[in-house]
Amino acid sequence: MTKLKGIDKDKSTDLDEIDKRGKRGRPRGKATQTVYEALRSEILTLEVKPGEYLDETLLEKRFGVSRTPIREALIRLQSDRLVRFSANRGHFVEVVSIEQVPRIFEAMDLYQAAVFRLAARWHEPEALVDLREINEAYRKAAETGDYKTMAEMNHQFHLRIGKASGNVFLAEAYETLLNCSIRLSYLMFQKASTQPTAQVEYYLRVYHEHNEMIELIAAGDGDRLEEISIKHTQLFCDRISAFINSRSEFRTEPTNFFDHEGD
Repeated sequence: MTKLKGIDKDKSTDLDEIDKRGKRGRPRGKATQTVYEALRSEILTLEVKPGEYLDETLLEKRFGVSRTPIREALIRLQSDRLVRFSANRGHFVEVVSIEQVPRIFEAMDLYQAAVFRLAARWHEPEALVDLREINEAYRKAAETGDYKTMAEMNHQFHLRIGKASGNVFLAEAYETLLNCSIRLSYLMFQKASTQPTAQVEYYLRVYHEHNEMIELIAAGDGDRLEEISIKHTQLFCDRISAFINSRSEFRTEPTNFFDHEGD
């Protein structure tokens, strides 16, 4: 691994201060942060659907704030790849394109392997505690068929590993990919909620792979973590592929209303 001479990771206060100032333009104002967090949650959980128009005037009325924090929050969501802006149409929730799914998993393979390897090297003891608690929450949600909580706990589990990597730049890129994958998870879980028995084996496998990841991080075994990372991504990819192939609406050419920007 490439090292910079004279820099001690434990004393990287300058980088810590950069992180505290907010990642990728994270909203600093309370109003902006409130709008951002609310919309982000609704987009990730598909309460606000892909392609849905985000009317700034309606958002002002809903949150009781001025136009400035609304726009700041939308800009932040654009950087998260959750919102898209069209000059003639305004802001829309980013579309989940089936054609992009293979590219998402290609990127996930690369970023996740790197994040896991760094987490094995740089993690703090509290990261292991957090990961075990999150994974147990995932298991409990699976046992009760709470698919929304399952998706969120799986998301939080991987975000926590990203944080444990100690590399804010890599963790941010990884989070962007996770934002794409959690929306795919919710799409899949919508079907799973109608066929709970068929999904039990899959959810238990995810839980056990998470436990294995935790132990490998604790042991500092970056090589084995990279192997399980690839296997874990493939498991999710296979489930998403099966879900897409089972849905007739995904077997037709999707409509993309962003193809006509000049209209």
